[in-house]
Amino acid sequence: MARNKIFETIFSWMPTIRKIPREPVSITPTMRPWGPEWALPMPGYRDHTIPITADRLREDSRTLLAQMFKHDPDVSAAVASYLTMSDTPLTMWVHDADDQIDPVATAKLQKMVHFLTRQTDFDEGFVFKQNLQTLCQEIRYMLLLRGAVGAELVYDKRLVPQRIQQLDMRTVFWFEHESGVYKPQQRTAGLETFVDLDIPTFFVSYHRRDVTAIYPESDFVSVINTAASRQQIIDDLYRIMQTTGFPRISLKVMEDVLAKNAPIQVRDDANALQSWMRQRLNEVARSFAGIRPDMPFAHFDSVEPSILNEKMSGATLNIDSIIGVLNAQNQAALKTMATVIGRGNGTTGVASVEARIACMNADQLNVGVKQLLDQILTFAIHSYGIQGYVVTNFAPSELRPTTELEPQLALRSARLLKDLSLGLITDEEYTLKMYGRLPNKDAPKLSGTNFPPQGGPSINTDNISPNEGSLDRSMVPQGGSDAARSSAIPTG
Repeated sequence: MARNKIFETIFSWMPTIRKIPREPVSITPTMRPWGPEWALPMPGYRDHTIPITADRLREDSRTLLAQMFKHDPDVSAAVASYLTMSDTPLTMWVHDADDQIDPVATAKLQKMVHFLTRQTDFDEGFVFKQNLQTLCQEIRYMLLLRGAVGAELVYDKRLVPQRIQQLDMRTVFWFEHESGVYKPQQRTAGLETFVDLDIPTFFVSYHRRDVTAIYPESDFVSVINTAASRQQIIDDLYRIMQTTGFPRISLKVMEDVLAKNAPIQVRDDANALQSWMRQRLNEVARSFAGIRPDMPFAHFDSVEPSILNEKMSGATLNIDSIIGVLNAQNQAALKTMATVIGRGNGTTGVASVEARIACMNADQLNVGVKQLLDQILTFAIHSYGIQGYVVTNFAPSELRPTTELEPQLALRSARLLKDLSLGLITDEEYTLKMYGRLPNKDAPKLSGTNFPPQGGPSINTDNISPNEGSLDRSMVPQGGSDAARSSAIPTG
């Protein structure tokens, strides 16, 4: 029976092994198939000189968003906040066929991920490999930019997982020959035919996909129109402010004084006098055009300099409300909070609520990263003959400092130790939840032993208040409130 089970396990993954490509099939966004021996073209780095209003009608939304992610202040700030808050510690383990944590397979998984994300053979020269944290950051960036991410698990000629290679989902075309069965193919500039991606080593993950369409769309598409309108209105406001909104120099040339001092030969000729006076007016304008604020301006009594709108400078044009509406539109289109992009002006409670929602949005971004990693790593362990599936987990986004979280961590440890003592969780589950790793090999098995908790801080749950954070304190009724005091309403 044992021998039959061994053969059954071997033959269950051998067909998959035969289908694994021994070289990369997908094409990266930087690859140029028509000239691989040439250096990759360097960008001109001049996108900041081109306003979005110039390209909005010519380019598609994918090209515009790629530019705005780098050069638009609101979009880049929102992207940076998403990437920063979602960059949380990653834990991974393997479940066996009985849905239990497999310590042996988990140890092999961690070793395999180490080789996937780190250079181990230095005889190959330069090897461009990203570590696991940077790889996750790139996946999140593509999820924000394209709404989906595609990656190929590349094997070497020895059928050993070598790296995870991402591609641009804008180059992937989908075919549906059967209802609900999609097959991907890739086509990039310079290729006349499609590259078939119907291979077991290609994986796709979406971020909030529209179920009525297979092609992804970024969450930030709605910001293109608002950013273009905002840029156009700001340009108009600049022109208005330069004309009427703020102080402007005025030079008054006394016409009668000029006429009395005109030369005799032109004084009696009206046309000549008018031409002579216009020349003097232009001379006065040219003499003042290049003057600096710290330079003296010498003039005759025929010129009276002054300032337009001197007493009400800036009051005739109220742009605060206009800019406020534009900022609110950009914020809504970016699905972010005012506090996150530096525009929060509310109370502490409002800022705490906004920060909490921003953290939840960041956690949602990790859902797509988790799905992609689960698929890739599960296939990788199957190619080694390991039965089961990989589970990855990102810690929730947290804005509080580590020292402030220590009381909550101690409370969690006490609760998990009690569950461990009762056998509700295993030793592996406890260590993964608390430390993000497997227990030491020599550690005693404690699950279900009814051990009494020893050491650690003494915790009295009766004195624990739910109103420690600013978010909780903001929801506590203050003095003089009409809210009735009860056990359902925290009172601090």
